[in-house]
Amino acid sequence: MSQLWGRYSKLSAIVAVTAIIFGTTFTFLFTGVRYVEAFPWGGQFQQVIPCFNNVIWVLAGPPRGGKYIWVPGATRTYNYGPPKRAGQWGLGLAAPPYFCIVSPLPLIVYPGIIMTMLGTSR
Repeated sequence: MSQLWGRYSKLSAIVAVTAIIFGTTFTFLFTGVRYVEAFPWGGQFQQVIPCFNNVIWVLAGPPRGGKYIWVPGATRTYNYGPPKRAGQWGLGLAAPPYFCIVSPLPLIVYPGIIMTMLGTSR
């Protein structure tokens, strides 16, 4: 009887360890991917501010507004170029957070999210 019990306890331990490894791997693979993917945004630009660190900070309005930053070399920009003025429309993808240094002295920094792709209106 004790040999039979020993076999089941070893089997149970193997099954438990396998389930833990599978569950952890599944969790990291499928929940971590969501945080590195770009998300869509778009709306009319309410404010466009050129920054000291050679980026452009934009406050976009609805339907998918927010604070976004155009970064030369990092933002794939289509036909009509980077944001130029308030009232222009923009549509694209955004991913990691970034910053805009409006003034070095006194230090004024605006946070935002990098535009990874951008298409603007004329």
